[in-house]
Amino acid sequence: METLAIIINYKSAAHTLQAVQSVLSSESLGPVVVRVVDNSESPAEADRLLAKLSPSVDLVVNAENEGFGRACNRAAESWKGEAILLINPDARILPGCLERLQKTLFSVQSAAAVSPQIFWDEQLEYYFPPPCSPALTELQVFLQREEKNYVTRLLDAYWRNYVIRRWRAKMPVRVRNLSGGMALLKCACLPDADKLFDPRFFLYYEDMDLFLRLRKAGFDLLVEPRARAIHYYNQCAVADVDRKRCLMHASMALFWEKHRRILNKWPGRALSYLLPSLKIKGRTVDHEFSHPFSMQMPAFLRREWLFEWSPNPDFIPSAGRFGSGRQFQFPHYCWEKLATGRYYGRFGRPKAFERRFLRISWVVA
Repeated sequence: METLAIIINYKSAAHTLQAVQSVLSSESLGPVVVRVVDNSESPAEADRLLAKLSPSVDLVVNAENEGFGRACNRAAESWKGEAILLINPDARILPGCLERLQKTLFSVQSAAAVSPQIFWDEQLEYYFPPPCSPALTELQVFLQREEKNYVTRLLDAYWRNYVIRRWRAKMPVRVRNLSGGMALLKCACLPDADKLFDPRFFLYYEDMDLFLRLRKAGFDLLVEPRARAIHYYNQCAVADVDRKRCLMHASMALFWEKHRRILNKWPGRALSYLLPSLKIKGRTVDHEFSHPFSMQMPAFLRREWLFEWSPNPDFIPSAGRFGSGRQFQFPHYCWEKLATGRYYGRFGRPKAFERRFLRISWVVA
């Protein structure tokens, strides 16, 4: 079995070098070719990669930033092996991860792609947010235009129940979407391995588009919790936050232009009519912070708790950490990984449809 690992670098050489090393040092069922495409438009960035990368790594330096999807397509050109590993520069696989993914992917005939259990931090305490399905993404965007209502609260409860099951899974589970930041693809299931992604997506939503097309073709997507990886949150091109936000909105519009939107038709009109009658009060925040913090847990949470945090007050998606005891800390090494902005957190017992929460918020300046 031959595997191609693709890493697209954009002003993040230090992270890219770590990602490459994690692949090169990982156990595999067969040879692994690592291919890095540099989109940085920076001679200094390219020189650093040339100087530091192993001679066994293929490096392609683009004169212009052609976008994530096109760069992946370029890296996959003429690949004849059995698998392709997509890994973001600010991610890395842990020992045994690649081999476990390969075994799972090729032991399930209907599987087209598999992702590991992904963590946000090196201590493996915080689970990375699972990607939303296209339908859930559409509903969430629709509801964000409305005032808080019972539909929002039901969606929140559904999502929390789903992520608890996902994070606590011990064996492979089928899912409706994966993250292109960390996934192993079976080349035989791809309609055209030379064109992994629709090149119209410059950045964002190209992975949702690919995985939706694979599901429509009848293939399954899996998460393998016995394989583990780390994906640091939003650590690439941190100075380009505003531009990335614009690209995300443009790609979202393209995605819904390409794929049928259910809520643009009568279900959306009916929901818009009903939502005002389902309006509820927003939830209050119990504690506000402006720096790394520690907290005493109330008595009802000390036996076991789940802490979720998100830039979205509805916690879709959110990172999560399970714990117990009287004390909770959100230390400097976590705080420093966050981009500037407001974040929301909540503590609750890790059970389905929990109703009692301790809510917090903080601002990273």
